[in-house]
Amino acid sequence: MNRSSSSDLEKDGKRSREEDGHATERLSHLPEPIIHHILSFLETKWAVRTSVLSRFWRCAWKHVPVLKLYSNSFQQYSSFERFVENILSLRHPFTVRSMTYAVNDELELEEEDDEFVKVIKYALSHGIQHLTFSLFYIVDVQDTYGFSDLFGTISNCNLKTLDLFGVHIDGGFGSSGFSMLTTLELGQCLLASDQDGDFDPFSNFPCLKKLVLAHCKHLDSEVPGHERRLKIYGPQLLSLELELVWSSHMEIVAPRLKFLCLEHDLENLKFSNLSFPALDHAYIHIYDDFHFMEGNKECATKGSISLLQALSNVTSIKLHSCTIEVLSNISEFLEQQPSPFTRLNYLGVRGDTVPYQLRNYFLKGSSSSKPTLEFA
Repeated sequence: MNRSSSSDLEKDGKRSREEDGHATERLSHLPEPIIHHILSFLETKWAVRTSVLSRFWRCAWKHVPVLKLYSNSFQQYSSFERFVENILSLRHPFTVRSMTYAVNDELELEEEDDEFVKVIKYALSHGIQHLTFSLFYIVDVQDTYGFSDLFGTISNCNLKTLDLFGVHIDGGFGSSGFSMLTTLELGQCLLASDQDGDFDPFSNFPCLKKLVLAHCKHLDSEVPGHERRLKIYGPQLLSLELELVWSSHMEIVAPRLKFLCLEHDLENLKFSNLSFPALDHAYIHIYDDFHFMEGNKECATKGSISLLQALSNVTSIKLHSCTIEVLSNISEFLEQQPSPFTRLNYLGVRGDTVPYQLRNYFLKGSSSSKPTLEFA
């Protein structure tokens, strides 16, 4: 390489460093709330690393109201644990508006892991409004991690949204600590209670408007003849999404519910009571991968009819092609029944066809002069 080329490279490198320095300086002159807002989009590990930019940036991360802690950003889980401990101890005692805590590592967990409890208690004591706690390594709902009575002992908090994955919720969520919660999402969680009678883990959420349960299991009584229903009573609930929830019997009462999304296998479609008189929109995906209908047609028919009658007030409904396939097996029975869908003005089908008997069942009772049938 000749001298002129080497000199040009040195100049380019110097110019690049100067431009980076000017960019950092310009950022440093931004108002602190804007800087904290910018850092809130970063994973906390990378937000901390901005401290090397300048003296000004050294402590900027300590004021950020959003924490994003992911174990898969570290080669070893022990390094992640130390990092989290340092973050919680060095961070300035300001409000934590939002926290995401996600563990991807497969761990040998004790009955109570102090680290997990410490993280959640820190978040709750700092006025957190949005909390996501996920143990992504969970492959079986029976392997969920238990917090014992942690949630039951919370007396008061500012949480508005709570998202839990891979957690064993024993005894529900306490009596009065979640008065501001509006959104709850549970994924692959185990719901259990030692108390006799039906179990309603959501009864103490007076402001709950959205509930999502995905691949959750209700741990029923092991005593024959003493089955406990999983109850969902939501006086303010507007949106409910259920995706494969295992329970011997489920009861849902939601007088203000507007939207229902149900994705479920036919065998576990066990509802003892369904009531949502204000329901407007529904998406139904019922599948029979294990051919439950073949040997249990009477039971399957009863479960399907119970669900359809509960949906009678909808104005629009979307059916997955698997739902069409399941209902086609009982179309002769449905054809003889009056249609409960008196308000229906839109029927959407995720597929390319729907048998005439089913089409007639859904649309013949509608008060709409021209209900819409759409294929997608």
